[in-house]
Amino acid sequence: MYWQSVPPSRGMRFGATEVSQILIAVAALTLAFTIAQIGGVYAIGGLGGVSLATLGLVALASFVAVVTAFLLHELAHKALAQRYGCHAEFRAFPMGLLLGVFTAAFGFLFAAPGAVMISGSVSPRQNARISAAGPGTNFVLAGMFFGLAFLVGSATMRLATLLSQLIASIAFVNLFLGGFNMVPFPPLDGSKIFAYNKPMWAGMIAVLVALAYAGWSLGLI
Repeated sequence: MYWQSVPPSRGMRFGATEVSQILIAVAALTLAFTIAQIGGVYAIGGLGGVSLATLGLVALASFVAVVTAFLLHELAHKALAQRYGCHAEFRAFPMGLLLGVFTAAFGFLFAAPGAVMISGSVSPRQNARISAAGPGTNFVLAGMFFGLAFLVGSATMRLATLLSQLIASIAFVNLFLGGFNMVPFPPLDGSKIFAYNKPMWAGMIAVLVALAYAGWSLGLI
């Protein structure tokens, strides 16, 4: 099979529908993460002893986790796909978002917020790179947030300890999402990477394991 050579394009392009769906997905996931982290509906009902200040910090951390772990993951796919000349737009999964809010009410989170839909001709190598862009972004961010959590946690203030825990949670969400997407079964990113280049897949798994070990050894996981 011959692959058509498409001149690379720079800069991401967004449609109006896509922007609205991104905003809805980010808002729903932030709500779900916040509810899950404070313990679900029991904490909301006042049984969890969560102060407004703590709730605000948890909501902020949840927003940062969603933007970095979910949104930047999807935008990494989109940016590289568009660079290769493909049409790429994010589409939210309404039922997946509702599932996230519903499960968060019980203190845990399981959601299928949506994905970047890509159409166009790309080579197997380009397809693997597009797939690797999302988890790769998560791994870089996880490493950065683990480092920041360690630095903040080295302070002796009580607030610093809480901030360190919240930053570490952002790192963990990035690490978990990136790691989950490396599972080599369709339609996850790992299946496309594994099919094209097994050493490339193994290298990314090694990075995942190294980051998890670093977080664990620092007491951040």
